[in-house]
Amino acid sequence: MSDASAASSTSSIPDDEEPRLKYQRLEADTGDLLLETEAACLCVSDKMLALGTRDGTVHLLDYDGNEVKRFQAHKGPVNDLCFDETAEFVGSCSDDGGAMVHSLYTDEVSKFKYSRPVKSMALDPRYGSRKTREFMTGGLAGQVVLNSRGWLGAKDNIIHTGEGPVPIIRWAGTLVAWANKVCVRVYDTAAHTRIGKLDRPKSSNAEGTSCQLFWDGEQILYMGWHQTIKVARMRRKGTADVDALRTVEVVVSFQLDSLVVGLAPFGADIAVLVHNPALDGSSPRRPNNLTAAAALSGGTASDATGVSTELQHERPELKIFTWAREEVAADALSITGYEEYEASEYALATCYLPRTRASSQVRMNGSGAATPTGRQATKWWADGEEPIYYVVSPKEIIVGRPRDGGDRVTWLLEHSRYEQALDIIESDVTLTQATREQVAGQYLEFLVSQDRFEEAAALMPRLLKDNAAVWERWVYMFAQMRQLPAMAPHIPIEHPTLRQTAYEMMLHAFLLNRADHSILLALVKDWPTHLYSVTTLTEAVLHRIRAPGGDTEALLQVAAQLYQIQGRYDLALAIYLRQQQPAVFDFIQEHHLLPVLHERVAQLLSIDEERATQLLMDQYDEVPASTVVPSIQAEQQRAKDAGDSSEAEMWRHKLHHYLDQLFQKDQTAGADYHVLQVELYADYAPGHLMAFLVSSQWYGLEGALQVCEQRGLVREQVFILGRMGSASQALHLIIQRLADIPQAIEFVQMQRDDELWELLISLALESPALTGELMDNIGGYVNPLRLLQRIPDGMSVEGLRDRLVHIIADFRTQTSLREGCNTILHTDCLLLAQRLYHEVRHALSHLYVKPCIPFASTSQAEAGGQWQHWNAGAGLGAVVDQQDLPGPQGTKQLHLRRKEGPDDEDLETVWVGIEYPAAASSDLGSQTSNLKFREQRHRKTARQKGIDSQPSLPSLVVADVAVLPD
Repeated sequence: MSDASAASSTSSIPDDEEPRLKYQRLEADTGDLLLETEAACLCVSDKMLALGTRDGTVHLLDYDGNEVKRFQAHKGPVNDLCFDETAEFVGSCSDDGGAMVHSLYTDEVSKFKYSRPVKSMALDPRYGSRKTREFMTGGLAGQVVLNSRGWLGAKDNIIHTGEGPVPIIRWAGTLVAWANKVCVRVYDTAAHTRIGKLDRPKSSNAEGTSCQLFWDGEQILYMGWHQTIKVARMRRKGTADVDALRTVEVVVSFQLDSLVVGLAPFGADIAVLVHNPALDGSSPRRPNNLTAAAALSGGTASDATGVSTELQHERPELKIFTWAREEVAADALSITGYEEYEASEYALATCYLPRTRASSQVRMNGSGAATPTGRQATKWWADGEEPIYYVVSPKEIIVGRPRDGGDRVTWLLEHSRYEQALDIIESDVTLTQATREQVAGQYLEFLVSQDRFEEAAALMPRLLKDNAAVWERWVYMFAQMRQLPAMAPHIPIEHPTLRQTAYEMMLHAFLLNRADHSILLALVKDWPTHLYSVTTLTEAVLHRIRAPGGDTEALLQVAAQLYQIQGRYDLALAIYLRQQQPAVFDFIQEHHLLPVLHERVAQLLSIDEERATQLLMDQYDEVPASTVVPSIQAEQQRAKDAGDSSEAEMWRHKLHHYLDQLFQKDQTAGADYHVLQVELYADYAPGHLMAFLVSSQWYGLEGALQVCEQRGLVREQVFILGRMGSASQALHLIIQRLADIPQAIEFVQMQRDDELWELLISLALESPALTGELMDNIGGYVNPLRLLQRIPDGMSVEGLRDRLVHIIADFRTQTSLREGCNTILHTDCLLLAQRLYHEVRHALSHLYVKPCIPFASTSQAEAGGQWQHWNAGAGLGAVVDQQDLPGPQGTKQLHLRRKEGPDDEDLETVWVGIEYPAAASSDLGSQTSNLKFREQRHRKTARQKGIDSQPSLPSLVVADVAVLPD
């Protein structure tokens, strides 16, 4: 549960009047729950809270807002909740016509179904101990139904009907009160009879507004309806017998100028939650001619002239009234979204225990009228039974508590009421000794009494020396007087070192005033961290930042500094992003924080788009597009919702820039967003769209085609149609929209569909100009006669004769080019084959050759078709049996002679073979003279240097390669 002091930021009571309540927001799990849904109702017991939401769920919470249990009870919003007196059962009802009772400690669940929406429900306080298991319901059916369990099961009994819908039922002891369209009725379940009623206020504006009821025990019933407050007392008729019939007597009744949306006792006074609708924020109260029905329904109301005016609601207020109608306190609650909330969306739930009720009995005079109790001066509740007031709105719950002695002392000291503060610490034994010394000490110091704070602080090092206790006392005293800024430059951090609490108090004190935040920042930077609790200070700083007026630049930097001290760099990053500091890029790289950006990537882009984009590109695998794109789109949507179209367009352009850079970096990284990227390219960079369409495979062709059609991007349409297989449609676009014959020819050539040539010719023949242009360009792809033969008689083609001459000349040129290319290709093949032959000869010392036909000589003829060994030094040698060949051609192991090893060391090698036609070759031995000379020179050089004279390269068998003569 977090402090929410800002919830009571204004008051209609003078500033010097002591406040009655302090406020906190109910946080913990409750805050997270209300982010996903809205609160509909709240019921309070002495053990737990029951929260009903608009999604039909009942959540059981502890007093800190932690969820203990939940039930998915209904399909519609939960309209009402109720506990029995032992808080062992909870009942709920909804617009879905359902009423349910859940046991909180067993699996027992009772479900009941009605034909009309159920608006209210009340359990018998003795529900868990009685066999009848009774409860009452009411709703739009206009009936008050008592459900009771008998021998034959549960049975519904209609207690009352005929007076309109029943929006509220409340049960205390044996008495039940409900409200309908006409009045509030009270029913005695023990006597099974109605004992009285409270009429609806006579004001015409009251019709259509909801009534609020609260039982204080079985004796007092509080009613709030429209702008009327009534308090009724239950009396026995003429006797003190407990079995005598009771009557209802109104003892207090008065009018307010606001709508009552909740009420409860506050000691001897009345706490009332009111709603104040106003027109356009121009009036703090509704004008007399504004009906309550319009105020509650929201939207518009009509003034006296009939002109419709939109309502602008004010903040709800929690007011304290005495029974004598005197307003003694009024706190305006800063609830998020209060401008849009109607009166029906607020509720007041109260934890008011029996002993608390007993301590605040109403004092009545002899005539039965209420006697004002005056202003409360002391605590009026028992320890452990403090009343709690829960103000419920759709998105948050404010908790109000009476101020105890410590709260009152603090307030009195802030207002320099030292005598009253002294009276409180003497009468309240619960206050700490430190508080007592703090109050008493402020009377004794002369410099403080003269307001010479800076002079006193400057003299402290000389006067206090190393007396840590006295230093601490002065720190506390200056803190109470809010003069710590004067003391901050002089407080010692060593010799002496004060207790940690002293330093922390000083640091926390600088949180309150916006002007002191810069001092706090300097202290956090200068002070060693062992002087204070970094964690505690961090929590306090964050709480102050969340409070109104707390998010100053200096305080945000304090939070970032504290996060860095704790090593929580990701949280410090969030603050730097919020402050839009350019140094955030270096901070991210220094601490490797890019992966933790997540939805805050958009903030990074708003600081420096180019640097942010480059950073994201460098680490795009750590921060994928699935993180960046939704963040940018969320900012775009926020701008749209705010009606800022220019900002929304700016974010859309940033999204295009990011996706464009990502596509250039890695075409697959943003594949999930290529559909969106088609539209972005079409809007911001249509010149790049074609390259994107060609490169990407992750966009829908039909959607892309539609985008291009909407924006008139014809060339892109042609490409997409071609990719879709609609080549003829694409060709029509090229001819009819672009009239671009070269592109049409290129498109048809890429499609490799002969029928498209016919379609192209047909389309071009529809225009003499296109026909002429087609004649100029078609000759290199198809026979020009196909076009010339189809030119219709009478068509006038400009420059026809010159074009025909040009076609014939191009045809001859193309024929000549083909012949020349074939000749060049043949010659290149021969040259490359020769080069291969020479390279193999020069590189290898041993070859195994296999002629295709016999050689010219007799010995060679006998060896035709067989493998022969050829040596670079000796030439062609003996015939070799195939099984004696090394490598894959034979069966012997492959060998390689290593240069630096001994002559007889053999290693693995790889062998291939060569096969050449004898008709295309001369004597192989005569071709090796040059190689033989080189080999002899190599061996001579090797011998001179003492190197192994064997060839350094392995023998090689080359097969199936034609070797041509030099």
